Amino acid sequence: MDFTEAILRKLKSCPLLKKHGITAIGFAGMDAKKRSMSILNTKGELVICEYCDGSRDMQYPFVLIYRSLEVDTEGKLAAQRLIDEVAEWLTAPENLPSVEGVSVQKISRADTCTLVSEDEDGADFQGSFALEYFKEEF
Repeated sequence: MDFTEAILRKLKSCPLLKKHGITAIGFAGMDAKKRSMSILNTKGELVICEYCDGSRDMQYPFVLIYRSLEVDTEGKLAAQRLIDEVAEWLTAPENLPSVEGVSVQKISRADTCTLVSEDEDGADFQGSFALEYFKEEF
């Protein structure tokens, strides 16, 4: 089971990205010359609860990162709105990714998406998330 790949596949189907001209979508890196979005896994999987039969409620933490090319106030505010809208789309129950071998329960936001850095070429926004799932022991 590859959670990063499943989340990326789902993210690539987000209609907001195409609408706003985001063509670079990937893992752990962004194209500094394009509007781009990526995810980064921040730690290993976490056990939330373990049951007598060996089944577990688990969590896969990750970060959503958006690189905007706009550096003026209006552009940064628009980028903030976009990453918030993508975050809402990603956490909606109907947009959960499917991952073989587990039952994905939800994706939740651990914090709000915020501006984390900027330079003359653009601004970077990020937010923390967790994919929560149930894994049955066979």
